[in-house]
Amino acid sequence: MPIQTNVLLSKLRTAGYSLFSGVPCSHFADLFDKAAREPGLLAIPAANEGSAVALAAGAVLSGRRAVVALQNSGFGNIINPLTSLLMVSEIPVLLLLSVRGHPDEPADEPQHTIMGAKTMALLDLLSIEWCDFDGTDTGVDRAIARSDELFRKGAPFALLFRSDQLASCNAVKPPPSMIDYGLSVGEVIDSICKQIASDTLIISTSGFISRELFRVWDRPLNLYIQGSLGHCSAVAAGVALTAPARTVLALDGDGSVLMHMGALSTIGYASPNNLIHVVLDNEGYVSTGGQLSTSRTSSLNAVASACGYRTAALCKRSDHLIAVTQQCLRTSGPHFIVCKVNRQHPPRLPRVTSRYSPLQNKTTFQQALHNGGSEPAQAW
Repeated sequence: MPIQTNVLLSKLRTAGYSLFSGVPCSHFADLFDKAAREPGLLAIPAANEGSAVALAAGAVLSGRRAVVALQNSGFGNIINPLTSLLMVSEIPVLLLLSVRGHPDEPADEPQHTIMGAKTMALLDLLSIEWCDFDGTDTGVDRAIARSDELFRKGAPFALLFRSDQLASCNAVKPPPSMIDYGLSVGEVIDSICKQIASDTLIISTSGFISRELFRVWDRPLNLYIQGSLGHCSAVAAGVALTAPARTVLALDGDGSVLMHMGALSTIGYASPNNLIHVVLDNEGYVSTGGQLSTSRTSSLNAVASACGYRTAALCKRSDHLIAVTQQCLRTSGPHFIVCKVNRQHPPRLPRVTSRYSPLQNKTTFQQALHNGGSEPAQAW
């Protein structure tokens, strides 16, 4: 039987942990929402995993104990603060690490294959002690006890979770502001796709945004970024700068933009005039369980404007979105459009990998780009 989220958090609090941060994963279900409601626990959602580790380090420096939760696909984002901050300065932090793509489990999405097979080896290579969670209360107690021993030695410790090892005791309903926006992701994508030219190149971010684009308008000129959260805009900018004769549309999300917001400054500096950067902002990480992002307290369009985008608009209505899109198509970019969207999706949203592997998608996209084609996608 899996351990309940509230039991895990209670045990962490009893052990003296008072700061929680990280980036959500579907394996952790409602962990982040429950942590925000745990008495005595300061829960700070982080834009990326490296920042979560740095936040935790600051808490430890002030005399607290801190825990960071993350998916193994984001493990690469913590290598620098892990090795050049925590380990060299002997700052202990407990890592709760979900393992997607574990070789002993049924096949996961292909973007998890490499990290799933290498997670434990990377921890060993970095001399970070870890243990596989066994799914029991006593297993948590043993892991926390070992983390306590390593805390006194100034060393980090990682507790690895598999799928279905952490259970929600009851679902947390998102605040009303999260569900009141009139536009859905699918409606926004459909509206924009009906306005752009057939040879427009589209780069979409991971999660439900790529799956909605795949449902609404699958075609060879779509590049679905299935992993590497936060890098959609940079990939799109790279394509735009090197294919200046083509309009490039980046379909991004709030969690993705927040993860590597510095890319906005790079795009403003490079100034690809053929780039339209659309952010579908539902104020959360819907594909991993609906955990809150920090976009509701951030003005992403103001940031983009300050970074040098020529257009930086915020849309909440369909007519405004159409007008702004038309303006962007008539003028030089880069353009930035934030669309506030709700969390409504079809109940059976198809996965891109039901038709393409990442390699097949890349190959099809490259061929269509160089051939200038917009013919229907081939079924694999």
